[in-house]
Amino acid sequence: MPSPIQSIVIVGGGSSGWMSASYLKKSFPNIQVTVVEAPSIPRIGVGEATIPNLQTAFFDHLGIAEETWMRRVNASFKMGIKFVNWAENPIPGVDQYYYHLFGVMPNCQGIPLSHYWAQKRLLNSSQDRLDYACYKEPVMSDAALSPRFADGRRATFYAWHFDAQLLAEYLKEISQGMGVELVPAEVDHVTKDENGYITSVDTTDGRKVSGDLFIDCTGLRATLIEKWMGESFVDMSDYLLCDAAVATQMPYASPQPTPAPYTTATALKAGWCWNIPLLDRFGTGYVHSSRHTTTDEAIQEFSQHLGIDPDQQQWNRIRFRVGRMQHAWSKNCVAIGLSSNFLEPLESTALYLTYGALYQLCLFFPDKSFDERLIERFNAEVNYSYDDCRDFVQMHYATTRRSDSTFWRANQSEITLSDSLQEKLRMYRAGLPVNAVQHDAAGYYSNFEFEYRNFWTNGSYYCVLTGMGVYPETVFPKLLYNTSAVEEAERVMQNIQREAGELVNKLPTNYQFLQALHAEGSSLAFS
Repeated sequence: MPSPIQSIVIVGGGSSGWMSASYLKKSFPNIQVTVVEAPSIPRIGVGEATIPNLQTAFFDHLGIAEETWMRRVNASFKMGIKFVNWAENPIPGVDQYYYHLFGVMPNCQGIPLSHYWAQKRLLNSSQDRLDYACYKEPVMSDAALSPRFADGRRATFYAWHFDAQLLAEYLKEISQGMGVELVPAEVDHVTKDENGYITSVDTTDGRKVSGDLFIDCTGLRATLIEKWMGESFVDMSDYLLCDAAVATQMPYASPQPTPAPYTTATALKAGWCWNIPLLDRFGTGYVHSSRHTTTDEAIQEFSQHLGIDPDQQQWNRIRFRVGRMQHAWSKNCVAIGLSSNFLEPLESTALYLTYGALYQLCLFFPDKSFDERLIERFNAEVNYSYDDCRDFVQMHYATTRRSDSTFWRANQSEITLSDSLQEKLRMYRAGLPVNAVQHDAAGYYSNFEFEYRNFWTNGSYYCVLTGMGVYPETVFPKLLYNTSAVEEAERVMQNIQREAGELVNKLPTNYQFLQALHAEGSSLAFS
């Protein structure tokens, strides 16, 4: 009989380490799980934005209600991303923007609503924007409304912003409550057997922590998977130019702010900056290319954009490499989180790639024989997921018409486009659906297995590409033969506008709802 795994050792804490500990302990309660976390190594803590399946794929797995964890990590709501000044050279005093929204775009007789919108634009010269014509969330976002009614009922699908440091501490508490052991120490050596499998990690204070399966959550250092297992890193800097960031936290100017229910990504001269609003502050940072600006220049430009004195701020200076491990799982070592891959935070995929990998690890969980076929399947799945996200993020840069700096010109002439992205763009321009799904939003978000393989749906491609000023070149021919479907689609778009108008009059502001949710002693529960 195969010998089952009895112990898991996770090296590294932070978000990925404690997500791994809690997820794996919940999945395999009889396996001993130990986290070796070095107190002296700082956490990056840059990403504070997520996507909607965080609840269904991660917290539901742990059995933790949304309002429970939201209160512990100072969470706020996110209905999408507002992209500012990405499509073309900025005009002083004018914010050119578009929304990339969550959910699944409605279908009419099996065809996405986006294609009826494109037909109206091509045949009737309609000037309606896709994000406002096919989604109700832009109107809600413009009014800074909550995606939940005052009584907690959900008005739409959404994701979250939160304090990444608080998340790590909360999951650490959850994990230890489930029986996960913490070893507060730094690893300085790894012991392997004659076949190259790790048998223990040795700490600087003389402890030897043995295990059967080792999880590398050491972040960008990739201590186990790269240094000790010798796995190669696949550099993707020819796909994405940004390799650095400066980050800070800002208080609101007013004691009663209006935190936006979305992330803002504003394009600057050598990259872009994020604005992630929480209830009591907002996190912000400038992701940039070190080939096109220095750190000091980036801080100066960013400070001017924010209207602040750079010398009065605390700055987190970050350098990263874009890419992934050739194999995230090697022998009995699995890299999870930033030790496995790094993709700039433009579409908030970092935590998704973490718990997506944990989901796949549990799906292909080994015994002590470490069947190579399981390892190969896991590696194929996580590599596909990363490459798919890389292509989607790169699409924002590849389709821009900005030419006001060397960085933006380089994105039009120097980056490598994958064959898969080029094929999707060809399909889009030909008027074809790009990864259309027939599920509604509820069905889509309740089936993580399906969502994992169909992550960027037709609606995402249409939000971004139309927002960037790239449009289908022709009508989807099937629409020319079904006038009843076209009439149905028109009614659907009218209903979206009607519902958006009604929600504006019924929903509380984002600030009002979050204030009630986070109030001491709040009993507000979601339905």
